[in-house]
Amino acid sequence: MIGKPTMEKEKTYPVTTVAIQNRVTECFKSMSIDEKRILILSSPIARNRDATERDEIFISTQDFAKECGIKTNSAYKQLEVASKRLIDRSFSYINQRDRRVRSNWVIDATYEDAGVSLRFTSIVLEMLKILDEFNPYTRYRKEVVLKLKKDYAIDFYHLAKKNQKLGGFKLTIDEAFVEFGLPESYRDLSNFKRRVLKVPIDEINAVTDLCIGYTPVKQGRTVIAYQFTVKEKPKPKTVKQERDPNTLDLFCHMTDKQISTYSSILSESKKINDLAGTMSYSAFAIWLASVLRDPSSVREETAKRVFKALRTETDFKG
Repeated sequence: MIGKPTMEKEKTYPVTTVAIQNRVTECFKSMSIDEKRILILSSPIARNRDATERDEIFISTQDFAKECGIKTNSAYKQLEVASKRLIDRSFSYINQRDRRVRSNWVIDATYEDAGVSLRFTSIVLEMLKILDEFNPYTRYRKEVVLKLKKDYAIDFYHLAKKNQKLGGFKLTIDEAFVEFGLPESYRDLSNFKRRVLKVPIDEINAVTDLCIGYTPVKQGRTVIAYQFTVKEKPKPKTVKQERDPNTLDLFCHMTDKQISTYSSILSESKKINDLAGTMSYSAFAIWLASVLRDPSSVREETAKRVFKALRTETDFKG
C-alpha cells in the first residue's frame, strides 16, 4: 500500500547510487529498456533535490549516452521515444483507504536542444525518493545497472540485488510472466530459457558485480520454476597510483554549510549557467550542491567546469 506514514528517518545515499522502492520495478513490466533507464537516472536526481511535481528533472543527451554506453547521435531520439512512452503509460496501486488508484508516470516532457526535462507525478516521486521501513527498496551502483542492455537484464539484476543477502531466490514460471510482463510465446520453455534466462543472465554475469546461477525445479517431468543463486564477485585489488600534479583535485572536503553557500553563489555564475538548462536558480543550486558533494555523479568535463568556477568565481580557498 502506498502512502503509509514514516516512522523512522529515511535513508540517504549519494547520487551515484540508485535506490528506489521495489514498487517501481514491480511496475517495470513491459517497459522498454530506455524507459527503465530514464527512471533509474531520475531516481537519484529526484531524491537529492527533493523534487516535487513542479520541478523538472533534466536528463541531458550527453549524460544519457555516456551513462548507458550508447552513441550520442542516437541518444536524443531514444530519450524522446522513451519519454513519450512513459507519458502514455499508467499504473495502479492500492491507497490507504484500500481503494485502487490509477496514475500516470509522467506529467509532461519538454524537449530541449540538449536533452529532455520531465515532470513526474507525486506518487512516482514518492516511489523514487522515500526510502524507509514502510517502503522496501533496493539499491545498487548506477554505473553498474546502466551497463545492461538485454531484455529483462535490469529486471533480473534488481531481483538479484534484492535477494543478495539471502543468497538467492526462487521464481516460478507463472511468477516470471507476471514479474516481467512476458508475451505468451515464452510459454514455450525453449524460448523462455533462451530469451528470459540465458541472454540476460549471461550479460549480468559478464558486466556487473554479481554472478547468478540457476537450476530448474520440476514437478514430475515438467519444469515449474527456477532456483537462482546470487553471489557477489570478488572485488579486484586496487593499486594506489600517484596523483598527477596537473589533474584537478575535485574532492575539496567541503562542509555542508560551504556546499550550501557556494552552490547558491555558483547558480548565478555566467561561466556555467548553460549547465542549468531549464532549471530555476534554486533547482540549479541544488544540482550544483550534489556535484560539489559528489563530483563523480556527473561527467568529468562537467565537474571540472563547476570546480573551476568555484575557484575562479568565488572566494573559496580549499
